[in-house]
Amino acid sequence: MLAIQDVMGTSGLATILRQAGLQRYANSLPPNDQAPGPHAAEYAGLLQAIENYYGRGARGTLTRIGYAAFGRLVADRRLRASVGRGLWQALPPSGRKLEALRWYARQAATRRGQIAVHQDDQHIQVVDHDSDATFGRERATPLCWLALGEIQEALRWGTGQEFEVEEMTCRAKGDAVCRFEVGEAIG
Repeated sequence: MLAIQDVMGTSGLATILRQAGLQRYANSLPPNDQAPGPHAAEYAGLLQAIENYYGRGARGTLTRIGYAAFGRLVADRRLRASVGRGLWQALPPSGRKLEALRWYARQAATRRGQIAVHQDDQHIQVVDHDSDATFGRERATPLCWLALGEIQEALRWGTGQEFEVEEMTCRAKGDAVCRFEVGEAIG
């Protein structure tokens, strides 16, 4: 919710909370700790409210919220982030990319369930087995734009470069998992 507020402002967050039927959080956000927060249905409802509010612009807004959410994750775990990032700085770029995603997966999994990073000869993939964003939602196209933004920001944070990331499968489409594939560096 704080990442939403970072991108949309206080009144924007209040509007989204109202549209999602979560007014109870308007004056008292859940604590920023490791305890379970809003349920998957509430989280998915927040994302749906943002999509309803922004329409076609929702993808960009949710991606920016993902960037902000990852930034807050790093800030909340500053020591872990500094140690982890320091350990892999001597690695080649491909190794830093992989380690940054593994760090993200470990940290995000504590909040959202099982997230794994896989690498084969050609691709690195991030697999979200639970994907709260898809709870109760059905779509013909992938919808995990906030997670996509988090992954892109993790890559930028870990390597100093921006990368193409595409959601290949999505639970909202009926797939078993949400799977993101990391592409080429941008620029």
